[in-house]
Amino acid sequence: MSDPQTIPAHGTVLPQSLSIRNAAAVRDLLHAAFESTDPVLLNVPDDADIDLSFLQLVEASRRHAELNGRSFGLQNPATGNLLSTLERAGFIADMTPRDREFWLHRKEQQ
Repeated sequence: MSDPQTIPAHGTVLPQSLSIRNAAAVRDLLHAAFESTDPVLLNVPDDADIDLSFLQLVEASRRHAELNGRSFGLQNPATGNLLSTLERAGFIADMTPRDREFWLHRKEQQ
Protein backbone atom coordinates (compact mmCIF):
# COMPACT_ATOMS: atom_id res chain seq x y z
CA MET A 1 0.00 0.00 0.00
CA SER A 2 1.16 3.49 -0.68
CA ASP A 3 1.68 5.94 2.14
CA PRO A 4 -1.78 7.51 2.70
CA GLN A 5 -0.32 11.00 2.48
CA THR A 6 0.78 10.33 -1.13
CA ILE A 7 -2.60 9.04 -2.34
CA PRO A 8 -4.59 11.65 -4.29
CA ALA A 9 -7.46 13.35 -2.42
CA HIS A 10 -10.28 11.83 -4.50
CA GLY A 11 -11.86 8.52 -3.72
CA THR A 12 -14.75 6.14 -3.62
CA VAL A 13 -17.52 7.66 -1.51
CA LEU A 14 -19.20 4.96 0.52
CA PRO A 15 -22.88 4.92 1.51
CA GLN A 16 -24.14 5.84 4.99
CA SER A 17 -25.02 2.21 5.74
CA LEU A 18 -21.88 0.13 6.12
CA SER A 19 -23.51 -2.75 7.96
CA ILE A 20 -24.42 -6.35 7.23
CA ARG A 21 -27.71 -5.22 5.66
CA ASN A 22 -25.77 -3.40 2.94
CA ALA A 23 -22.68 -5.64 2.81
CA ALA A 24 -23.34 -7.04 -0.69
CA ALA A 25 -23.79 -3.55 -2.16
CA VAL A 26 -20.63 -2.30 -0.44
CA ARG A 27 -18.73 -5.36 -1.69
CA ASP A 28 -19.92 -4.61 -5.23
CA LEU A 29 -18.86 -0.96 -4.86
CA LEU A 30 -15.39 -2.01 -3.70
CA HIS A 31 -15.11 -4.48 -6.57
CA ALA A 32 -16.06 -1.77 -9.07
CA ALA A 33 -13.52 0.60 -7.53
CA PHE A 34 -10.75 -1.97 -7.98
CA GLU A 35 -11.85 -2.45 -11.59
CA SER A 36 -11.80 1.24 -12.45
CA THR A 37 -9.29 3.13 -10.30
CA ASP A 38 -5.79 2.92 -8.88
CA PRO A 39 -5.29 3.79 -6.15
CA VAL A 40 -8.53 2.80 -4.48
CA LEU A 41 -9.18 5.34 -1.77
CA LEU A 42 -12.23 5.04 0.49
CA ASN A 43 -14.15 8.04 1.73
CA VAL A 44 -16.07 6.82 4.78
CA PRO A 45 -18.88 9.16 5.88
CA ASP A 46 -18.26 10.49 9.41
CA ASP A 47 -21.70 9.44 10.65
CA ALA A 48 -21.94 6.13 8.77
CA ASP A 49 -23.71 3.18 10.38
CA ILE A 50 -20.76 0.75 10.65
CA ASP A 51 -20.53 -2.81 11.93
CA LEU A 52 -17.98 -5.61 11.85
CA SER A 53 -19.02 -6.69 8.34
CA PHE A 54 -17.58 -3.45 6.95
CA LEU A 55 -14.28 -3.97 8.76
CA GLN A 56 -14.14 -7.49 7.31
CA LEU A 57 -14.76 -6.16 3.78
CA VAL A 58 -12.01 -3.57 4.19
CA GLU A 59 -9.56 -6.15 5.56
CA ALA A 60 -10.35 -8.48 2.63
CA SER A 61 -9.84 -5.57 0.24
CA ARG A 62 -6.49 -4.76 1.86
CA ARG A 63 -5.34 -8.32 1.25
CA HIS A 64 -6.66 -8.25 -2.32
CA ALA A 65 -4.79 -5.01 -3.00
CA GLU A 66 -1.57 -6.34 -1.50
CA LEU A 67 -1.72 -9.59 -3.49
CA ASN A 68 -2.38 -7.69 -6.71
CA GLY A 69 0.14 -4.87 -6.24
CA ARG A 70 -2.59 -2.25 -5.89
CA SER A 71 -2.73 0.82 -3.68
CA PHE A 72 -5.61 0.89 -1.23
CA GLY A 73 -6.34 3.22 1.66
CA LEU A 74 -8.67 5.49 3.53
CA GLN A 75 -9.00 9.09 2.40
CA ASN A 76 -9.03 10.19 6.05
CA PRO A 77 -7.96 8.48 9.27
CA ALA A 78 -10.63 6.57 11.17
CA THR A 79 -12.74 8.81 13.39
CA GLY A 80 -16.27 8.79 14.77
CA ASN A 81 -18.28 5.62 14.18
CA LEU A 82 -15.46 3.94 12.26
CA LEU A 83 -13.00 4.45 15.12
CA SER A 84 -15.62 3.31 17.66
CA THR A 85 -16.26 0.14 15.66
CA LEU A 86 -12.54 -0.56 15.41
CA GLU A 87 -12.26 -0.18 19.20
CA ARG A 88 -15.29 -2.39 19.95
CA ALA A 89 -14.01 -5.08 17.58
CA GLY A 90 -10.59 -5.16 19.27
CA PHE A 91 -8.67 -3.81 16.27
CA ILE A 92 -7.10 -0.90 18.17
CA ALA A 93 -5.61 -3.04 20.95
CA ASP A 94 -3.73 -5.36 18.58
CA MET A 95 -2.75 -3.04 15.72
CA THR A 96 0.48 -3.67 13.89
CA PRO A 97 2.40 -0.65 12.59
CA ARG A 98 0.93 -1.32 9.12
CA ASP A 99 -2.60 -1.46 10.56
CA ARG A 100 -2.00 1.78 12.46
CA GLU A 101 -0.80 3.47 9.29
CA PHE A 102 -3.78 2.18 7.28
CA TRP A 103 -6.60 2.91 9.74
CA LEU A 104 -5.22 5.88 11.67
CA HIS A 105 -2.63 7.31 9.24
CA ARG A 106 -0.04 7.04 12.02
CA LYS A 107 3.41 5.66 11.50
CA GLU A 108 4.17 5.40 15.21
CA GLN A 109 1.96 4.48 18.14
CA GLN A 110 1.09 7.49 20.26
